This record gives sequence, C-alpha cells and structure tokens, in this order.
Amino acid sequence: MIAVIGLIMFAVSSYLALSKKMHLMVPFVVVPVIAGLFCGFSLPEVLNFAAEGVTGTFNSVLLCIFAVLYFSVLSETGMFDIMVNRLVGITRGNIYIVMVVTVLVAFIGHLDGAYNTTYLIAIPALAPLYKRLNIDRRSLVLLVSLAAAPMTAMAWGQPAKMTVFDPSIDPVVMASSLYPVVAIMLGLAVVTSLGFGYYYSKKNASEIALLRKSFENGGGSQKVDFSDNPLARPKLFWANFALFLGSLACFMFMTGVKTYVLFMVFSCAALLLNYHTQKEQSQIIRKHSATMLAPAILFLGIGIMVGILNGTGMVTAMVDAVLGIVPESMARWTHVLYAILILPLEIFIPYQAFQSMNPLLLGIGAGCGLTGYQVLTCMNISYLNPCSPLVAAANLACELAEVDIIKQVKFSVLFCLAFNTIGVLICVALGLA
Repeated sequence: MIAVIGLIMFAVSSYLALSKKMHLMVPFVVVPVIAGLFCGFSLPEVLNFAAEGVTGTFNSVLLCIFAVLYFSVLSETGMFDIMVNRLVGITRGNIYIVMVVTVLVAFIGHLDGAYNTTYLIAIPALAPLYKRLNIDRRSLVLLVSLAAAPMTAMAWGQPAKMTVFDPSIDPVVMASSLYPVVAIMLGLAVVTSLGFGYYYSKKNASEIALLRKSFENGGGSQKVDFSDNPLARPKLFWANFALFLGSLACFMFMTGVKTYVLFMVFSCAALLLNYHTQKEQSQIIRKHSATMLAPAILFLGIGIMVGILNGTGMVTAMVDAVLGIVPESMARWTHVLYAILILPLEIFIPYQAFQSMNPLLLGIGAGCGLTGYQVLTCMNISYLNPCSPLVAAANLACELAEVDIIKQVKFSVLFCLAFNTIGVLICVALGLA
C-alpha cells in the first residue's frame, strides 16, 4: 500500500510541476506531506521527517547561493565580456578558430552553471561574426550548448543539485570524478566545431576571405563598450582574472574545505576588490538576490520531499516492488538505461518532472549494492535540456541568435542525443556508473 501511495505521489508531483500553475516548491512540499499522512503517520511525525530532509540540503543551498553571488560579481565587473571580446579578436577571420573560440567562450560563460548567463555572454558576442560569415546561427546555438553542458559537472552545478537527494554525496568529490568525462566531452565539442569549420570553409569561402581582409585592415575587432554599465571595472581586469584563476584552483583542489565557504570568501574578496562603498556592494547583492534564492528555495522543497519519502518508508516499499519484478542483473543498470532512454524525454517534458524520480533510482541502486555516486554521476551531464523548446534558457538562446526555436530543436536533437548517450557510456566505461 505504501508503495502505491509513493507512486501516486510521484505522478501528482510531476503533473503539478508540468502544469506550471504554481511554484515548483509547492508540489515538492504539499503533496509529500499529504502522502505521508495517507501512509498512517501523524502530522508531527511527517513534519519531523521533512525537517530531517531539509537538514541534508543546507550544504547544497549555501553552495548555490554563494556560487551565484561570486560569478555575478565577476560578471558585473565586465571580466567575462573582455575575455570573450579578446577571444573573438584572436579569430582573425579564420573559420576554424571561430568555431573553436565558440566552444571556449561557452566554456568560460558556463563556469557558473547557468545557461542563461552562458547564452547572454556567448551569443551576442559571436552572432555578428557568424552573420558576417553567412553561417547558420543554429550552429552557434548548438556549439554553445554542446560546450556548456559538460560544465554543469562542476561542484556548484549539477552535483550540488544531486546532493539534495543523497546528503552523503560530496559535490566536490562527485565533480572531481567527472573531470575526465568533462575533458573528453569538451574535446568532442571541439572536434564537432572543427567539422562545422570544414563544412563552412568550403561553403562560404568568399565571406571568409572578406572577413580576413577586414581584420588585416584593423576593422575586425573593437573594444567592449561599458558606457552604459557603471558597475563595470575594466581597469581591474587583470586583478579580477588573477582572483578568478586562484578561485578555480581552490574550488577544484581544496577538497578538505567546504566549497560554499570558499565561495563566501571569494565573493567578499571580489566585492572588496571592485566596489569600495556599502552602497555599491548592496546594489550588486540586491540585483542578484532573486537568482541566488530561487534554486535555494527549490532545494529546500526537494529536501522535504526526500525526507518524507525516506522517513515514511515509501522509497523502500517502491524499491522492493520494483526489485520484485525486475531481474537483479537488469536492475543494476536501471539508472544507466534511465539516463539513456528516459532522460531524452526532457526535450518534450520539462526536466523538473524527472527530479522526483531520483530517490527511487537511488533506492534501486542501493538494493543492488551501488553507491549514490554510481547512481547519480551519469546523470550530471545532460545535453537534452538546452535543446528543449520548454526550457526558458533555450528560448532565450534562440531569441539572441534570431532563430526559430522549433527549427533549432530539429537541427540540434540528433547531436544532443548522441552526445548524451556518449557521456553516459563514458561514465560506465570509467567505472563511474
């Protein structure tokens, strides 16, 4: 009976998440509480289960808040704009370098793990170049997405979200295990960009020749205009860049320190370096407070759901039901098959609808002797989200590139499906899944 209640809870939560009639936190809080009551527990017991679940989310919540703040401060200074502008200048009209630079710009832009930021940094900077070369700008959106997706594997990206479902997972440990996968997938993105470069070098030879000539005459690149951004600090570019490189080294290698503490320290350092008045510092924090708090609130809601699932025994009951039907040899690969066969549905169904399945996958994995890392790692790098017409960031990318979202999806879907499958199989091959 408890297993049936758990399945109904998943279905109702997913439906409400898809309906977009309420904030996502509501189905992740209200529905599990009601389900817990139906399981025969008293309201105080259910709320105590919820409190235990929330306790396990604090690391992820703090990590997300201060990661967003840190990268937002650096973005406000104009550091990323200057880096992108200089990369564009390096192309000198060489079509192959243009394509590789597209991947590098997306890599830099997606260090904060937010697709909106990546698209806002990369596409406006590169779209004029693609126009001058008469290159289909769907290629621009695709290459940016292929390069950005692996960067969600950073500790403050997707791994932080995964720890909400299993507090025993350290996002830094999970991220570090994924570095080889990230390197391989970025390498594949570069290879794909070179393939586009070869195609367009043959197709648009005349446009490429004209662009190269304009660079030779000094008309190919221009300085970034910060006249409409009083918070920009272009004169402090090198100081910010040094801070940025130092912080990345600390995030990746200081595994003995909580990552959110590092982000807090570097956020304060960036504020002190660039903004010397309380008014300016407060302005930055207020400007990005909504972005900082939105995922934190959702994480807390998911924590409540996970706490109630575990406390009431719904996960255990559902896992026993599944393992009673599926052969153990097949059950051991449930999360891998899920990542390859089910996650592509994100193209048509918002990814939020799938989040409630992670506790069940963790339970099945535990029943087969797998750790939380083995179950969730292969789902950290997803290429389907950025090519879905139901994702706001994907629509933003298409607006910036001036392409139709449906045409973009049709153009990108086979590439994204292939990359997604390859990423999961690499995790399996490296023993991560």
